[in-house]
Amino acid sequence: MTTKHNELMKDPAFRQQLAVELLVAEAAEIIAQRMSEKGMSKADLARELKKSRAWVTQLLSGKNNLTIRTLAEVIHTLGGKVEITCSSPMGTRAARSR
Repeated sequence: MTTKHNELMKDPAFRQQLAVELLVAEAAEIIAQRMSEKGMSKADLARELKKSRAWVTQLLSGKNNLTIRTLAEVIHTLGGKVEITCSSPMGTRAARSR
């Protein structure tokens, strides 16, 4: 029996959109986790970034177009560092060129 999920996963456009949405959700979760660890509210983070609280709310909801530059700025403000890796669908990581 074929499920709706299996049908959707056959569509390359759906898989691409799913990958994008999962990454956006993961980034928002990391930001929220860092905020929690530092005891920062949305208002605190907004002040540090010189942004509005609404902007931070949108960022955490995944509604903003989160650029790598913005992600790096937010994570740096939260005392972290962004590292990017790439893996194949099978889970093996691509080698970095140096």
